[in-house]
Amino acid sequence: MTSLDLITQPLSITMWDSSWLRRRYRGGGFEDWDRALSELVERGYDAVRIDVFPHLIARGPGGDLVERFKDVPNQFPQFYGFGMWGNPWTMYIEPRKALVEFLTKCREHGVKVALSTWFKPTDDRRNEQIEGLDEFVRVWQETLEFIDANGLMDTVVYLDVLNEYPNGHVFSWLHRTVKTMAWPPNPKGGYNDRQRDFLWGFISQAIERLRASWPQLTISTSFTFDSFERYFEGLDLGVLEFLDVHIWLNYLPGFDDVSDYSRTIERHGRPGELFRTEQGGNAYAEDARLIPQDYHYDETYAAVLEAWESRKGEWVAKFEDQVDRVVAAARPHNLHVGQTEAWGLVNWLDHPLLDWRIHRETAEIGTAIAARRGYSFDCSANFCHPHFLGFWDDVPWHRSITDTIRSGIPRLDRDRA
Repeated sequence: MTSLDLITQPLSITMWDSSWLRRRYRGGGFEDWDRALSELVERGYDAVRIDVFPHLIARGPGGDLVERFKDVPNQFPQFYGFGMWGNPWTMYIEPRKALVEFLTKCREHGVKVALSTWFKPTDDRRNEQIEGLDEFVRVWQETLEFIDANGLMDTVVYLDVLNEYPNGHVFSWLHRTVKTMAWPPNPKGGYNDRQRDFLWGFISQAIERLRASWPQLTISTSFTFDSFERYFEGLDLGVLEFLDVHIWLNYLPGFDDVSDYSRTIERHGRPGELFRTEQGGNAYAEDARLIPQDYHYDETYAAVLEAWESRKGEWVAKFEDQVDRVVAAARPHNLHVGQTEAWGLVNWLDHPLLDWRIHRETAEIGTAIAARRGYSFDCSANFCHPHFLGFWDDVPWHRSITDTIRSGIPRLDRDRA
């Protein structure tokens, strides 16, 4: 048995990504970890998935151990001043010191921790300096040794070695290497067979090598449904120990065709799209009028709500289909199934022209579907963070969702019964 096998009921988990560290300032939502964790537990959650920055915890490729990094918001969606997750401002972070303190507080509050990484860049571009399988495994190995040396491995419920494989991260070497294999192109778009085989081989070897050193730790990687479906669904998944496949409304087939979400709200804060210009009606005015990016958010949201409400049965059926496909892929290998990012729309924010209704409704439906299918862990949304106040503040609603998550019987336990 490994760490995730030891859970006695499904985990109510939330993704705190890099925000747990990079938003640790006044007004950032994570300035007081005791308060954030107390409020998390009050809402019924008992686990978090976080970016532990293994490339910063471990020694650099030259053997240097760095305690303090200058963190610069330069990678979507952490543009300067527009951080949905992570930090929108330049600041300093101390990952090694912070990880020990945070894991200790998680233990005190009874919160389990799933380790993950987005390989986020810092000012020294450490994420670009780690190259190859050996170095990737090394930084994770040193990170796990660091946690173990501080007596904190009992807080860890599983390891997700790279967020949303193969694209949802900034492990630059992997992206660069895959690009060298782009010939012949895939006529359907996306990666060709050579690229897919390389990517599956890389992640399989990384997991196997880490498992050899940490046999008690549940180890796998996470996916978005579109990447999982396109590249990995039909492969032998036996190297994995869980499937964390992220399913959202806006990526269900056909949904984007009936809303303007992907062109507007999803691109919030991108530097080249903050404004457009429009000539004013005053013939004497020399300056064009600046129209901000969010000018039509109310119209976009109305279209999103209309698409959701008018065809809800269709979208719910597609949620069920995608969940069933993940469960079916896991069954031959007896893998745990779960989800740490879901159910509404991928990118969202507290905004005067928006609200959180669609995220709440999709969570109510999605978590019930997942509970019936035997998920071992599940989430309410990508936004269960203290700084998303409109989503965070409704304590009774969160407790109803976490009750639904816990009501399921993990498939592994059900199969043993």
